[in-house]
Amino acid sequence: MNGIEKRVQEVLHNLNWLLEAHDSFAELIEIRGKKVVIRCVGSCAECETNCVKVAFQERMPDIKLVLQ
Repeated sequence: MNGIEKRVQEVLHNLNWLLEAHDSFAELIEIRGKKVVIRCVGSCAECETNCVKVAFQERMPDIKLVLQ
C-alpha cells in the first residue's frame, strides 16, 4: 500500500463508522496519480451534506476527489 492509498484508507475508516449509522458506507474504487475515486453507497450517496467530500478536503486537500 503506497502513501496516498494509506491516507485514503485512514479517512475512509474514520468516515465509515459514522456513515454506518445511516446505513451507508464509502469505498475506494481507484487511485490514479492524485485522482481518487470513491463510491458512496446507501443514503450517503444522495445526501446533500457532502460529509465525504468535506472529510477528504480537510485531510487530503492535495487530491482530486471524484465521488460516484
